Amino acid sequence: MQLLPRSSTGERMNPYTSMWTGATEGQDFHLVLLDNGRTDVLADQVGRQALRCIRCSACLNVCPVYERAGGHAYGSVYPGPIGAILTPQLRGFSSELDESLPYASTLCGACYDVCPVAIDIPEVLLDLRAKVAATGRHRGERLAMAAARRVLESPALLATAQRAAGRFRRLTPRRLPGPLAAWTDTRDIPAPPTESFRQWWKENR
Repeated sequence: MQLLPRSSTGERMNPYTSMWTGATEGQDFHLVLLDNGRTDVLADQVGRQALRCIRCSACLNVCPVYERAGGHAYGSVYPGPIGAILTPQLRGFSSELDESLPYASTLCGACYDVCPVAIDIPEVLLDLRAKVAATGRHRGERLAMAAARRVLESPALLATAQRAAGRFRRLTPRRLPGPLAAWTDTRDIPAPPTESFRQWWKENR
């Protein structure tokens, strides 16, 4: 009761704490426990830490993605960083929205820094991203990442790619084709520099 309001708004107490003294004489008390997939979440060695959440909203207050997107973008009663890791675990990856939630983060780690119960949200996000990739429905992305890894692991290939990008910089399209077109609806593709940092360093140092 002290931790939640202080982590959320900095107040000493919140105005929505309800207290029950129990059933009075002549009344019955019924306690209903809803699982709603939480047993499955508990079985996940990485994702189970999301169940420690006390709903203080500290992670929402510092999240740059939540600041821009707002709560309704998460399609769940759990928005923000905690929603990005809890909702897919409760509902699975049955919809495109649920698949996208683990990617609704910059992985800046601010949510982990402010979490009063030390939920490592970036760790869970990465674990969920791996599970989304393992579904096999993102073959094009996996191929693109495999090609990027091959180039970035090889200094020779990277230098060749950088030189080629510099030479053909005038051919950089203003808009990406096909399913990637949405990416350029709100941003321009930056033109590659005429020379890479490695080239500049070699010539000047």
